[in-house]
Amino acid sequence: MHDSKSTQDTGTGPDTVSELPAPLDTDQLRRIISLHRGFTYQNLYAVGCLLRLREASARTLMVERDEDVEVTLPDRHLYLQVKTRQGNLTWGAIKGSVERFADLRAEHTAGRRTGTPRLIVVTNTTPGSELLQMTCRPDWPADVSLLWPGHPHPDETWLPPAAADLDGVLQWCTEQAAQVPFGSLHPQTLVWKLAARVQYASTGAHGQLFHTSELAGLYEQFVEELQAFPEAPEVYRPHGDEPELTGKQRVRLVTGFSGSGKTTWAAHAAARCPFPVTYFDAALLPPAAVPGALAREIAARHLSGSDAADLPSGAGIDVLRAVHSRLAHDDRVIAVVIDNMHRLPSDDVYLLVHALPTARLTLLGHPLPQQIPLAAQLGVAAESLPGWTTDTIATAFAAEECTLDYPTAQRVLTLTAGLPLYVLNSALLTRTVHVGDTAAFCDAVQAQTHLTPTAQELILDQTFEQLPEHARTVAALLLIAEVPLSGGELQQLAAAAGITRPTVTARAVRELAGRGLTQSFTDGHTALHDALRPLAAQAAEDLPAETARDVAHSLSHLLEGHRGLARLARWMRLLAETGQTDVLLGLTSLESFYQGGFPRELRAVMADLADDTDRDTVSRLEAHNALATWAYGEDDWDTCARHVHAMEELAATGDTIGPRERVLLATRQLALYGRANDIDALNAAFETALAAVPAPSPYGRALRYAYAQGLYFAGQYQAAGVAAAELADDYRHHLQLENAHLFGDTTVLREAFESSETPDDYKRLADCYALFVKSCRKLGVSYGPVAFPAMKLYLFTAAWRSAVDLGQDAVETLMQVGETRAALDLLDRQLFPVVNDYNLPEDIVGLRSQRAVVLAYLGDIAAARAELDALDHYEVTPDQAYDIQHQRRVVERLAAQPPTPGS
Repeated sequence: MHDSKSTQDTGTGPDTVSELPAPLDTDQLRRIISLHRGFTYQNLYAVGCLLRLREASARTLMVERDEDVEVTLPDRHLYLQVKTRQGNLTWGAIKGSVERFADLRAEHTAGRRTGTPRLIVVTNTTPGSELLQMTCRPDWPADVSLLWPGHPHPDETWLPPAAADLDGVLQWCTEQAAQVPFGSLHPQTLVWKLAARVQYASTGAHGQLFHTSELAGLYEQFVEELQAFPEAPEVYRPHGDEPELTGKQRVRLVTGFSGSGKTTWAAHAAARCPFPVTYFDAALLPPAAVPGALAREIAARHLSGSDAADLPSGAGIDVLRAVHSRLAHDDRVIAVVIDNMHRLPSDDVYLLVHALPTARLTLLGHPLPQQIPLAAQLGVAAESLPGWTTDTIATAFAAEECTLDYPTAQRVLTLTAGLPLYVLNSALLTRTVHVGDTAAFCDAVQAQTHLTPTAQELILDQTFEQLPEHARTVAALLLIAEVPLSGGELQQLAAAAGITRPTVTARAVRELAGRGLTQSFTDGHTALHDALRPLAAQAAEDLPAETARDVAHSLSHLLEGHRGLARLARWMRLLAETGQTDVLLGLTSLESFYQGGFPRELRAVMADLADDTDRDTVSRLEAHNALATWAYGEDDWDTCARHVHAMEELAATGDTIGPRERVLLATRQLALYGRANDIDALNAAFETALAAVPAPSPYGRALRYAYAQGLYFAGQYQAAGVAAAELADDYRHHLQLENAHLFGDTTVLREAFESSETPDDYKRLADCYALFVKSCRKLGVSYGPVAFPAMKLYLFTAAWRSAVDLGQDAVETLMQVGETRAALDLLDRQLFPVVNDYNLPEDIVGLRSQRAVVLAYLGDIAAARAELDALDHYEVTPDQAYDIQHQRRVVERLAAQPPTPGS
C-alpha cells in the first residue's frame, strides 16, 4: 500500500526528511512501515464502522477478538478481516481466515452464538486472478465475500468503502465525522481520537467492545476524559477492608507510595460515592494555577452555563470560593478528589480545603514529612490503603499463570506490602524470569540475588537514597530485627551499630516515619514498612562484618526469653546465625517446639548438626529426631524413616545413650512399624521397650501412646481408640483431674495446668484425646465432646497446630448438635486467630473450606461459594484439593436443598 504523497514533497525547509541519513537496514524499515500502515488502516476502517453503526442499526462493534473487527446486528454477525497488501491479494493471504471462519460458523450453527455469520475480507488492493476465479466457483462459501476499492459489498452497503491507501480511508472517515452533530471537535481530530480509542480497546480495554447506545457519550468523552479519573483497569481488585471514598470527616488524607493504588481505588470508589465526584490532578499544573483550574473544572461539571459565565474572570483562590458559594446557595454537596497533592505546598493545600468548606475532599499523595504538619492543620490523621490480601495476590499471580501456595502468597505479601503495582510486577517477573515459580522469585529477592530490578525497588530507590546515612542504618537495623521494637530496644541495636546517641536514633526514626517508611504500633513499638524491605536489605548487606555480628548478638540477647511467636522465631534463627546451636538443639526437645510456625531455615541447621561427626552422639541423635519429627508432621515417611534409621545406628554405636534417648528412638520405631502395617514387629518392639522401663513411669506412658499411634497407622482403629482412651484415663488420674475439670469451666482447668509440676503431661493427655477422636472418625462413630478438652489443653500448652486440628473436630461436634452459629464463632474467634498469630499458613486452606460449609448451613450460600472460589487460585496438596471438592459438593447440595431449622 502506498501513500499518495512522497517524502520529497512534504518538506519545506532545509531540515527535511530527504536530508536525513539513510537507514542502515532499508528492508527492516520497509517492514516496519508496512506493519504500521496495516494497523493504522485497520484502526481507521474500524473508526469508519463506528461512524456508520447507527445507519446500519447495529448493536455493537468489537475489535481484535475472533476477527479484526466484528459487528453484531439484530439478525447477523459480521466478521471483518482487514488485509493491506502492496500487490494483489492472494488466496494464501486469506486462507487462514476462511478456515477459521468455519469454526465460527459452527458456533453459530450450534446455537452458541446468535445471528447469521458472515466473513467479509476488506482489502486495499484488487484480488488476484486466481482468487477471483475461486470466488466464482460453486464450492466457494456463500457467506464469505471480498470488499476492495471500487467494489462495495452488495448487501452490507453501510460498510465503509475500501480505500487504496491511508489517505483515502482517512478522507472518508473525516467526511463521515463532519456529519456527527457535535461541533466541539474538528472532524479529523474526532477521527484520530476515535482511532486512538480503537487502538486502546485492541489492547483489551473496555472488553474490546463499543455499544451503539454509547456513541453519543463516546464522542463527548474525549473532551471530558482529560479532566476525569484515569482509566481504571478492566479488572479491578479491591484492597483488603477497602474504605469508601469519603469518610465520617469532611477531609480524608490518603498517602501511599507510587504503586499503592491510590488513584485506582479513588476511581473505583467514586462509583459508590453518594455525591457527584470531581477528579483533579494537581501534578498537571504549576501550584499557582491550581486554584483557578480546579474552580473552572468544578464549574464546568456542576454549574449551568449562565452561572459559570458569571464567575469572576480572575484566576486563583477567589474563583474557587465563588464556585463554592454558588454550590452552597443551591444546597449542593460535591466530592472532590485532588490527586498528587504532595506536589503542592502545604499552605496551598490548606487554602484549597478551606475554600470548599462544604465539599467532601479526598487528598491523595505520597508520604512526605510535610504531610505531618498538614494533617495537624486539617485536624485529620493520614491514612494509607490496606493493600491486597493473600487471596487477591493469589488471583493476580494466577492471572500470570504462576503457581503459589498459601505460605508463598504470604511471603509475597511480606515482600510487597500488598501494594498493587508491586504485586503485579512481582507476578510478571515470576512468569518471565522464574518460569512461574513464585517461591523461587521470593527466594531470589530475599537473598538479593535477583538480576532484574523490581518496580518496587525502582520506585523506592530514590526515596531511600535521599535519606541521611544514619536513617538508612536504622532502616537496616529494623530490617534485621524483623519484629517491632521499642525505642529502648532499637537504641540497643543502634549502639551495637555505632550510633551511640539516642537523639540520633530518634531523629532517624522520625525521618523514616515522615516518608511513610515505618509502621507505628499503639504500644510504642516501631517496625519497617514491608515495601522498603528489599532496599533496606541492601543497606544491611553494606554493614561491616564485625558490626553485623555485634548487631546479631545484641538482638539475640534482646529477644531471649520472649514467648511471642514472632520474637521467638527470630531468636531461634539468630541462635543459628550466631553459632548458639546447643541452645537451639535443646529447644527441639520441648513438646511445643513443633507446634508453631517456626522458620524452615532451622531444618538446614539441624541437618548440619546431625551430620557433624565431631559432635557427641546424643546431640546428633536429637538432631535426627527433630528432622524425623518434622518429616512425620508433613507425612514424608521416607525422610522420617531415613532419620530414624540414623538414630538406630547412633544408638547401636554410642555408649552415652541413656533411657530417654532409647525411649525416644522406640517411639519413632513404633510409628514406622505401624505405617508399614507390620503388626508383629509393632507388638514385639513395644513389649521389648516397655520391659526396659519402670512401670508406671513417664517413659511407659510415652511408649503406650506411641504404640496406640502405631496401631492407628496400621489401620487398627478400634484397638488404637481403646488404647488411647485407657491411656487418657491414666494421664487424668496421674494429673488428678476430674471430668469437671475437662468439660467444665475453662478457668478451673487453666488453674490446674498452671499449678502443675508436669505441665507437658497436659499436652500428652490432649494427644490421647486427639488420637481417640481420630480413631472414632475413621470408624465413623461418635467421639462425643472429647474434642473440646483436647483443643483447650492444646491451647494451654501452646500446641497451636494440634489445637487447630482438634478445633476443627470441635466445629464438627457443634455442627452435629445444631450449634452452627457457635461453630462459626469458634472458627472466626479462636482457630483463625491461632493460625494467623502463630504462623500456620498451611492450615488456612482446611479452615476456610470448613468455614464455607458452616456458612452454607447458615444459609449464606454466596459467601460459602466465594470462600471456596478464593481457594481455587492457590496451589494445594492432593488432600486439600479433595477436601475442597468435597466441601463444594456439600455447599451445592445445601444450595439445592437448604437445611430445615434445627437439622
